[in-house]
Amino acid sequence: MQSSHLLSTESDHLSVADRIESFKAGFLGAIASVFAFFAIAMLHHSLLQVLPHILPSSPVQLIASFELGSPLILLIKLGMIGFSGFLFAVTYRYIVRRDRNSHLKSGAILAFACIRSFAAIEQDLPSLTLLPLIQVTFAIAILLLENIAFFAIVQSILETAIQQKWITAFGSVKD
Repeated sequence: MQSSHLLSTESDHLSVADRIESFKAGFLGAIASVFAFFAIAMLHHSLLQVLPHILPSSPVQLIASFELGSPLILLIKLGMIGFSGFLFAVTYRYIVRRDRNSHLKSGAILAFACIRSFAAIEQDLPSLTLLPLIQVTFAIAILLLENIAFFAIVQSILETAIQQKWITAFGSVKD
């Protein structure tokens, strides 16, 4: 049997500089995600105010992922949001590298948005099954669009930081 040192992964060759750049990207992603959360939460709140006037015949329910709750719940949400943004930013930096592939970039956003949306849908599923199918579909579509916008905001801030050379793309750092 051959020794395992012949199998090499790229993570064996990460320099300290690359790890620092990943941390910078993650930190920026965490901050950007908190700001993005508040922007989307304000739109979510506005949508909850407007929808009953547009659809007065039926009770409107949206999935509570972007609702601002009690201070303790909000603090916990912000911690989770910040950590999600950190993970997204670090992962995004590794995914896109120096590529200019728009499918790769939008795929990263869609993957994270779907995972976050599906987790929220799973939590609210018991109350959603009591509603008509059109309302459930509407609530899920809005949540998915909110999460896509959320990660697109974070991605846009990361791309700007990479273009401005505040953060280097993965594989660009020299020891």
